[in-house]
Amino acid sequence: MGDNNSSIHNSAVLEAATPTPTLDGSDVEATPPGTAASSIMAERDKLAVRLPMLHITNALIDMLADLTTLLSDMASISSSLFEHVEENGRTYHKYKEGKYYLPNDEQEQNRLDMQHQLCKISLHGRLHLAPLKEANLKHALDFGTGTGIWAIEFAEQYPNCKVLGSDLSPIQPEFVPENCTFEVDDIDDEWIYPQPFSYIHSRLMVFCLRSPISTIRKAYHSLSPGGWLEMQDSCAPLMSIDDSISGTALEKCYDKVTEAATKIGIDCTAAKHYRSMMEEVGFVDVQEVRVEWPIGGWAKSSYHKLIGKWFRADLETGVEAVALGLFTRVLGMKREEVEAFLGEVKRDMDSKDVHAYQTFYVVFGRKPE
Repeated sequence: MGDNNSSIHNSAVLEAATPTPTLDGSDVEATPPGTAASSIMAERDKLAVRLPMLHITNALIDMLADLTTLLSDMASISSSLFEHVEENGRTYHKYKEGKYYLPNDEQEQNRLDMQHQLCKISLHGRLHLAPLKEANLKHALDFGTGTGIWAIEFAEQYPNCKVLGSDLSPIQPEFVPENCTFEVDDIDDEWIYPQPFSYIHSRLMVFCLRSPISTIRKAYHSLSPGGWLEMQDSCAPLMSIDDSISGTALEKCYDKVTEAATKIGIDCTAAKHYRSMMEEVGFVDVQEVRVEWPIGGWAKSSYHKLIGKWFRADLETGVEAVALGLFTRVLGMKREEVEAFLGEVKRDMDSKDVHAYQTFYVVFGRKPE
């Protein structure tokens, strides 16, 4: 800003040294030596008209300086939205740096798109379970949209609904349906939207929600009467059908994730409380659906076997995505230490003797008419 101020002051000097227009459009020039008294008086009268103009000009300069500062700040913020922070060989969001502990690089984006398929398989190909009526869908919000894949498919399924996806990372594609847009936003900030939503959706946001009930309350106030909120999330702890995870590196990994998350104010078991939270806030017709996600293909049913294979593929890079930031930043572990530990975890995930699973919750409720 030092250069900008200098430029503004120089401009003011130049204006003072050149003829200044008066209100009637004439110029005021310096009085040459020997001018008659009447001429001096006439010039003094003109100067009296000129002085307010100088006052206005100085005020304008101050206002322009403030505007320049504002535009510079806005440009800086806008630039930071598209920047990334590199750490331990991965990249993370720059906007609100450090708030979200998972990376946003291409490897993570590929995992998120694969995770999208896992969720759809879990819901038998559906994007949502809330009983939406297409005729009532005007505006929809997908907070924590990630790569935007859910929002894009929802916009394609409901072409008359305007879909907004928000996230801390601007990693969404450029070419999307006309009724789909994205913005960089933090759900912990105040929710300010020009219109209420018919449907609000979130998925796998457990590591983002430090106060789930506050987020649910914001969603409630941002919905139109009769609108639906749907939250899909995984839930700790890791379980097994036969206690086969006891003492394994896999169990220890989940315990460490829960420990680190708790230290930064995140409850990894929050999903099992979504139903009661929604009811407390005022939602009605609240329903909860649970789906077991086996790790690997050990389950007997074809449905759970398919889910298990997709979940295992998701965890191939997902376990590092979750653990690396949390374990190094929060638990103080070294990168090499984390990577060696995760090698043991993956061996447990591939063991036919380990029958582990995690529960996936889908909870949806309606705002009363």
